[in-house]
Amino acid sequence: MKFGIHILPTYMPDMEGPLPDFYRQMFEQIIEVEKLGFDQAWITEHHFGGYGGTLPHPPTFLSAVACKTTRIRLGVAVAVLPLHNPLQLAEAYAMADVISGGRLDFGVGKGSEPVEYRKFGMNRDEGTARFTECAEIIRQAWSDRPVNFHGEYYHYDNVDILPKPVQRPHPNIWVAATRSEETFRWAGKSGYDLMTVPFVHPSTHALRELVKMYRDELARAGHDFVKREVLGKFHIYVSDSFERGMREAAPFMKNYSDIHSAVDPTRKLTERDIGSDMARGSIIVGDPERCSDTIRRWHEEAGITTFSGTFHFGGMPQEMALKNLRLFAERVMPALKDL
Repeated sequence: MKFGIHILPTYMPDMEGPLPDFYRQMFEQIIEVEKLGFDQAWITEHHFGGYGGTLPHPPTFLSAVACKTTRIRLGVAVAVLPLHNPLQLAEAYAMADVISGGRLDFGVGKGSEPVEYRKFGMNRDEGTARFTECAEIIRQAWSDRPVNFHGEYYHYDNVDILPKPVQRPHPNIWVAATRSEETFRWAGKSGYDLMTVPFVHPSTHALRELVKMYRDELARAGHDFVKREVLGKFHIYVSDSFERGMREAAPFMKNYSDIHSAVDPTRKLTERDIGSDMARGSIIVGDPERCSDTIRRWHEEAGITTFSGTFHFGGMPQEMALKNLRLFAERVMPALKDL
């Protein structure tokens, strides 16, 4: 079992102060989780709003974090491939891998926010085709050969990309998949690791069926279907009881949801019942034993092998977030060492 911190910043200036201070808080959290024994630190890519928009260029942030840490793996979850030039992505993330001494995990996806496509002037209907072409180009760019590619959207002849990543043949590649069976199958056929957001699934069984499709495709394509990881991203808040945890975390979860909704007022988001999500374990909240049992259930019933937690959200004070992280590391992670 592996554990990560997952930073999707919902910046609230009135509660969290100037942006430089907010960045320092995120650095402090990652430095702390490295000390606490976490395996990974993930950051998101979003644009144009309070929902993650203060981290629009993850390789810049990851390179800065790399200079403040020595062991923890540093990942993007995810690079939204269709919004970028693939050669520039290959260069930027290879630099982050070099600066970190080979600690980059490269998550890729098509993105979850239609408004970001619109504001970039991109056609979301082209997302899937651009995504698969970008992924292939980046793999070529990180190889020891020049890029030669001719697709529907991208055309390159004999382009040498520098720098090359430290990790060979390339950093670990993770594919974000939510509901689309096609994406789960493509990740398996390609031999990549998998990441998902469990709260979008109605049950652990529903997610398990998709994970099974993924592992079946891994095996069918001749990849090692046992060693590949399946990451689940959760909001996590550890307290001394479920009731107290729910009472303390709920206002910040509401802030988080409100900020997400405000990014695109024209988009109809699924209305989340925060209390219900906490009760069924798609938001992991409660005393350490309850949190451990919830994680164990997702592992056993849905096949998740790596748990990444958003421990700081919706204007939560830094002291509260750090306490949350420390309780999780000291009281929850040790109970799951047998998994």
